[in-house]
Amino acid sequence: MDLIARFLSGMTVGPFHNLLELLSLAPERLIASLILLAALILMNDFVRTALMVEYTRSVVTHVIINVLTLLPAVILGVVLLYAGYRYPERAWFNLGVAAAFYVVWYIGGTLTRLARHDTEGADIGWMSHGLFITIPCGFLAVILF
Repeated sequence: MDLIARFLSGMTVGPFHNLLELLSLAPERLIASLILLAALILMNDFVRTALMVEYTRSVVTHVIINVLTLLPAVILGVVLLYAGYRYPERAWFNLGVAAAFYVVWYIGGTLTRLARHDTEGADIGWMSHGLFITIPCGFLAVILF
């Protein structure tokens, strides 16, 4: 217990402030923000592909893959709402950025089929469900803020 207390006593919340600043799609740090979001989406696709290849017959893996397919949509929706709150004048631009991410996401999902043809990597239906999560969040950010 003492070891945990000593470890936690030296911690700071500074990295979380930086992360929130990046997730706000601030104009002065836009490239870094986009790189962070792209890395999250890419890591998500890598995990999905690894699960699809290793555990092809597992029902639990199928559910996890479907949840992971929607996870970038939820992240993008939350980012659009937060960015709209922080920078309301950029809400339309941020919605365009999210649409551009969907183009990359669809291409990435299609490319996962190269790993194995019987995978769900290019499940356009689930990705489209994600689109129906993200786009209304972007419009909500435009309307509210």
